[in-house]
Amino acid sequence: MADESKPDLDSDKTSEKPWWSEMMKDLTLTGLATVFMTEDSVRNYLKDKKLPKELASLVLDGLGKKKDDFYGLLAKEFGRVLSKIDLSQEITKFMEKHKVNIQISFERKE
Repeated sequence: MADESKPDLDSDKTSEKPWWSEMMKDLTLTGLATVFMTEDSVRNYLKDKKLPKELASLVLDGLGKKKDDFYGLLAKEFGRVLSKIDLSQEITKFMEKHKVNIQISFERKE
């Protein structure tokens, strides 16, 4: 049985977070979110989060390079996965199990 007469010391520690804790959480989430956002969206997001201007400009400065690095890595990994796949075999499997219906129409421009 737990001794209910002892105060819970851990609850006091969690309720008093350092001032920078919430800011670091926001900054980390902002950094992750910027990968999938346009620069204008990031600017608006940073304004909403009310981060200090120095941190906001730091995030915006690194945004372009980080996005390029991320998408480059993503393309490289995607290419590695695709290089291991026999595309003609996969298409054959797909065609054996599916019915494909293609309809094409042409109209003359006026």
